[in-house]
Amino acid sequence: MKLLIHLCMATVLLAATPALLSCATGRSASGQPLKFDATVRMSGGLIAVGVGYGWGHGTLSYQGTEQTFCVRGLSLGDVAAASLKAEGLVFNLNSLNDFSGQYFAMSTGVALARGESAALLKNERGVTMQLESKVRGLRFNFAASGLRITLAGQQGCSVPQAVKR
Repeated sequence: MKLLIHLCMATVLLAATPALLSCATGRSASGQPLKFDATVRMSGGLIAVGVGYGWGHGTLSYQGTEQTFCVRGLSLGDVAAASLKAEGLVFNLNSLNDFSGQYFAMSTGVALARGESAALLKNERGVTMQLESKVRGLRFNFAASGLRITLAGQQGCSVPQAVKR
């Protein structure tokens, strides 16, 4: 079973890497600058010793609206007891419905009391996020994560819904 999980993770990592790398460099495969479709701000926490659990909530700014969401997930390659505040850019978001879903993430960072980390995320609909985080607490990571993002009002997310700006 462990071998199957590792093979699945490696397959996902290899499939996601080109899109995540283009997001990280800010350029498409043809070298053109990427244009972002939305921005996100989020905060939450993480507890980990090799395998970790993270949770939080955030706000998506998209086409003149602010939409709140919840995030939950597991990570491999993390040692942490930390709180996080992140912000970043969202690419390939063609509709609000494309935002919710399962995301694969790669992240790296270090914090001793305070620090920073960076993460690249991609979901099954091709939506990618480039995040920079401020970390308070202890965190050492070079991690692969599986995250679930749910918009406010959907099952599993109890944060209040945001309104138009």
